Parts: sequence; C-alpha cells; structure tokens
Amino acid sequence: MDLQYRVTWWTYALVLIAALVILIPFAWMVATGLMTTGQTLLVPPAVLPAPVTLDGAREVLARIPFGTMLWNTILVSLARAAITLVICSMAAYALAVIKVPGSRAILVMVLALLMVPGDIFIIPNFSIIASLRLTDTLAALVIPNVFDVFGVFLLYQFFRGVPRELIEAARMDGAEHWRILATIVVPVARSGIISLAILSVLAEWKELLWPIVVNRSADKFTLGPGLALLRGEFITDWNVVMAAGVMAALPMILIFLLLQKQFIASLARSGLK
Repeated sequence: MDLQYRVTWWTYALVLIAALVILIPFAWMVATGLMTTGQTLLVPPAVLPAPVTLDGAREVLARIPFGTMLWNTILVSLARAAITLVICSMAAYALAVIKVPGSRAILVMVLALLMVPGDIFIIPNFSIIASLRLTDTLAALVIPNVFDVFGVFLLYQFFRGVPRELIEAARMDGAEHWRILATIVVPVARSGIISLAILSVLAEWKELLWPIVVNRSADKFTLGPGLALLRGEFITDWNVVMAAGVMAALPMILIFLLLQKQFIASLARSGLK
C-alpha cells in the first residue's frame, strides 16, 4: 500500500511539473499581451501587467487584417481536413481491406516517406502550384497538403482492426467498396478519423513557411504568416506580438474546452493503436 502511494505521489508530481512547463510560457504570453510597450522593456522584466490594458489587441487589429486571416485559416483548415480524410481513407482502405497488388511495397514507401522532412517538397510543390497559376490563392494552401502519409498509416492501423466478418457480410449482401467504406469501416474506425481530423486542423492552424512561400497578399495569409508581419525590422512591440498569439490560440482553446472529452478519447484510442 505504501509503495502504491509513493508511485501515485510521484506520478502526480511529474504531471504537475509537465503542466507547469506547458502553462508557464502561455501564462507569460497572456501577461505580456496585457502590458503596455513600456512595461515589456522594464529591467528586471515585469511579471504581471500593471495596469492591465488591451492596447496590444487593438494594435493587432489596426496593423493586420486579423479577421480576414482568421477566416482564411478556418476555411483552409476545414478544407484540408475534409479532403485529407477522404483521400487517406480511400488509400488506407485499399491497403488494409482490399489489399491491392503491391500493397506491402506501397506501405513500405509510405513508411519511408514518414522519415523524409516535409520541407524538401516545398520547391516541387511551388513549381506545381505556379504551373497551375494558383499562387496567391487559398487553394494553393490546401492542395499540396491534402495527401498525408502519416494519415494513411494511421488509418491503415485502424482499418486493419475492423472485424473481417462485418466486411464479408456486407460483400455477401452485394455492397460495393464505397458503401463498405462509408457505412462500416469509417464508423467502426471513427476514433482514428477524428484523430486525423484534429491533427490536420492543428497542422494547418500553425503552418508558417508554406503560406509565406506561395502567397504574397496579406488578405490571402493565414494566421501563421500574418502574425509574423508584426515583428519589426529593428524594434518589435512584444506586447502586440503576444496579444496576437493569444488571439490566434483562443479559438482552438475554446474548441478544445467544448470538445475535450471527444479529443482525449480519440487521441487515447489512437495511442493504443
């Protein structure tokens, strides 16, 4: 009993330390965003804003089209997640359920691509987008990212766990592959689908390099490159930058608070896989 108590105590202590490591930088960002520019330059640095001000948030709205960038981010994130789910579901179904010829070799290629840094594909992706005359558009932010090799591998693991009896029963009833995928495989593996959707939205929400490469107009930027515009060439108003960071993170925080049970359950099941 004493050993179990000590293990539990250390577990809670480690979780508390990890929580502090994660929350302290965010708390510092919130506090700095509520300061004036003068307070951010104090030595030693001020920990709490005195007085609390929203000047940083007002400056964000004045310097960049924050509302337009937020709307662009929402559109691009949802479009990327939706198309990624469709493409990755079909690819994983072909590898795990149909087992098309050469599926093992294809799976090895997928695993090999997981080890390749994504930045390598920036130049060929830009060449393709430029040849399609889609530069400086929102479509240019979506198209190169709709095929996710990690998403294929993740859904492949989930689809392999679908009972074969259900699939064979559907085939005996004359169901085609599209119907089996939509009505049997996807509902059974819905935790994997939700996990991939969450990861796709988060990846697009914090994307920085690709939007800067392919787009030039501020009204075609998402939040990542939009916030980068707030950094000055010689002097940076850190209260403005931090206020912008809080404003950009706030929608995702609210969504997590509303759907935290679904988030944790889906990610926990994907961890078991």
